[in-house]
Amino acid sequence: QRKPFARTIRRSPSATPSPATAIMSETLSLRGTLEGHGDWVTSLATTPEDPNLLLSSSRDKSVMVWRLTHASSDSMSYGYALRALRGHSHFVSDVVISSDGAFALSASWDSELRLWDIANGKCTRRF
Repeated sequence: QRKPFARTIRRSPSATPSPATAIMSETLSLRGTLEGHGDWVTSLATTPEDPNLLLSSSRDKSVMVWRLTHASSDSMSYGYALRALRGHSHFVSDVVISSDGAFALSASWDSELRLWDIANGKCTRRF
């Protein structure tokens, strides 16, 4: 059985200068893997203000907060888990991050939205 994991992929800008073909010709390359979820990853979120902060939601009922690193080329590790946000009673289907990177909002099949303080990992509000 395959072990669940999240893969980090970095977009490489196209060598083609034409904006019309840039999207069609850009390439993706695998930079590493992040291991921590116990089931499928359902969503990823990041913010331009802190592109090395990544959130992932999963069918394991959790949201993981990751710090991306620039690992050496011989290592497949590309970051580490800062914390797990737990509290949902069913799959977490989506996660978004506030523009300042301070809060996460998760949506679950348990019919709840949860607002999380990323710094301390606590749920501050349930909707």
